[in-house]
Amino acid sequence: FAVRPSGRAVRVSSKPGRRLPLDQMLAAPAGDLFWIEPTTIELPDELRSSRLVVRPYHPDDASAVFAAIDESRAELRPWMDWVEHHQNVMDTRDFCVRCATGWQMRTSLDVGIFDARTGGFLGASGFPRFNWDTRAFEVGYWLRRAAWRQGYASEAVQMLARLVFEDLAGVRLELRCDARNDRSRHVAERLGFLQEGRLRNDSRDPSGQLRDTLVFALIPEDFARLRSQWRAAR
Repeated sequence: FAVRPSGRAVRVSSKPGRRLPLDQMLAAPAGDLFWIEPTTIELPDELRSSRLVVRPYHPDDASAVFAAIDESRAELRPWMDWVEHHQNVMDTRDFCVRCATGWQMRTSLDVGIFDARTGGFLGASGFPRFNWDTRAFEVGYWLRRAAWRQGYASEAVQMLARLVFEDLAGVRLELRCDARNDRSRHVAERLGFLQEGRLRNDSRDPSGQLRDTLVFALIPEDFARLRSQWRAAR
């Protein structure tokens, strides 16, 4: 979607449609469909708060990212099936390179969470699933063990929610977690995401056990209501 100053939107699709400059799109009737290449969608180089920097990965991040994964392997393994893909720094460097390329191509939107003061790697977030046509996104996150209980996950999700709803004209931000993952669930509840359902036996965890998935979401009306609360809580 492209949003006019009035707040009304025209549809912008990554599928073939009419191609016009952005100013002409904004002057078109609401509901008109245009074609926009995902690579032309502007994304920031970083998001920054007083405590955190949230940004795409660089290849040089590999050592720090691997150290965080290795430190937290036992805690991540029950929930994250990708943990065993990182057996050494070169595995993680390959991951960082692919993430950096995906960010440029707008085909993957993975980001690291860094300490704004020291530059240290704290964990990761991003949008594991998204749809440029509908502007619907799913947010995910994990933190290294040393960064727990400091509100970093909640703060990073707030920053990404602002990106979705304020800059990307998002219509939905979804958050999913294993029903047994209390830490992840508490982030969603603390931020005011609405629990929309529980998908029973919908997938298997990394050990092969069936699991239920909790589905939380925000839509623009929810975000507008919560935004002032989030600012007050800073």
